[in-house]
Amino acid sequence: MKSKYFLPVLAALMLTACHKDLDVIQTDQITASGMWKSEGDANSAMFGSHQLLRAAFSQGLVYWGEYRTGLWGPGNHKGLSQTPRDQVYQSSMPNTHDYADWENIYKVINNANLLLKYTPNISFANADKKKEVLANGYFVRAVCYYWIARIWGNAPLVLEAVESPSQELLPQRSSVTDILAQVEQDIDAALSNMPASVTAKKTASLASLNMLKADFSLWMYKVKNAGNTYLDKAETAVAAVLGNSALGLETNYASIFATASESGKEVIYSWNYAQDEYTGGYAADYQFNSATVTPAYHFNPVAVGGNQQWCFYTDDYVNVLTQNAADTRLATNYQVFFDNQMNQTFHWTNKYKGTWLNKTLILDADIILYRLADAYMFNAEIKYYRNDATGAVQEVNKLVKRAYGVDAYYSTSSTLPQAHDIIVKERMREFPAEGKLWWDFIRLGVAFDWNSFLAAKQNQQNILLWPISDNSINDNPNLGGQTPGWQ
Repeated sequence: MKSKYFLPVLAALMLTACHKDLDVIQTDQITASGMWKSEGDANSAMFGSHQLLRAAFSQGLVYWGEYRTGLWGPGNHKGLSQTPRDQVYQSSMPNTHDYADWENIYKVINNANLLLKYTPNISFANADKKKEVLANGYFVRAVCYYWIARIWGNAPLVLEAVESPSQELLPQRSSVTDILAQVEQDIDAALSNMPASVTAKKTASLASLNMLKADFSLWMYKVKNAGNTYLDKAETAVAAVLGNSALGLETNYASIFATASESGKEVIYSWNYAQDEYTGGYAADYQFNSATVTPAYHFNPVAVGGNQQWCFYTDDYVNVLTQNAADTRLATNYQVFFDNQMNQTFHWTNKYKGTWLNKTLILDADIILYRLADAYMFNAEIKYYRNDATGAVQEVNKLVKRAYGVDAYYSTSSTLPQAHDIIVKERMREFPAEGKLWWDFIRLGVAFDWNSFLAAKQNQQNILLWPISDNSINDNPNLGGQTPGWQ
């Protein structure tokens, strides 16, 4: 891994763009050597970090965070797929797979390292603004290393900013323990810096930091067996989010993801997608090519675009989603329509479907990393781990009331095994196509239950990780070769 994999692409980092909710103009006229002079430079770097993070996860979010669950398969009536997707569904990713490459995530890390190096020496008119910028640097770096630790395990832990192509950087892989320790340190540093007055949704806030802390702490408690202290930390972080009066569950599930109503009270942290600024993302692969659907039915109701539907839910997943036909989330998560002129039945999701404008699809729906529903489900999980089945079910009921229209859909007399099943199934119904179910499955101990390909490889060393790309290994001999089990 040479320094070229850490250098930020400044033209991409400092895009001239106006955030639709932030009204901040960024410039591409700042050079690496001269950019760190003013508050405006640091501010631009802060927004640039989130832009790079968005780009790194535009497709990777679901490849890393969902497609290995066994819930996804070929699209277009189960007849259309691509080898790179099949490899992920089957946990047979080669070391040449596009998403075995960590280059783009390390570019984000380098930008965060630069921000954390130079911002302390820049004068700000408002001390809280400086602390906000620093908190964002720690947040972005923590998110990156948290995902790296879960995707690849042992990996380079780089905290030094690379500023010149002449810098030769060939780091060894650090242990996943050390990487996770750095994640925790960065989360705590971000929390100590973040002003309580910040309520941003496209950059970090106390709410998004606490969601990351809860997520991380549950992983440490359940997957890494790091002890009850982490369950306590998760509980404290979730309580802070649920106690935030600025947040609330939307009455209408669909409004969370619609472009006309995005950034609502349920959203905690999301990536900005907007026409003429940044569009695209993985949702393009869930819609049908407009030529295959009768024009009268384009977005009325069938979600169409320029791509083919390359992937979609498996039958087993559809059975879970449709168990209760009265579930109001189905209008967003799973729709079926028969096109009589094409003599074809279409199955699709409306989640992140974007905008149909002048017979053209614009993928401008913000992609959400954390929302308040996560906090309710984290809280249910915490109570389950504390052997409180009643409390766990009560937390789930608070969330699913909007789906089923009743206060106590699930019995509070449920046993612990029943509570576990409720948590797993309701996560599947609440969060399809949001890039988190793979991590949920690992944490909840069901990763091998829904994917027969994965179950057959259960004894393979490091099967829940990804291989490292050939590019990284060839560029950096100090990495020590391929991850065991993926040679």
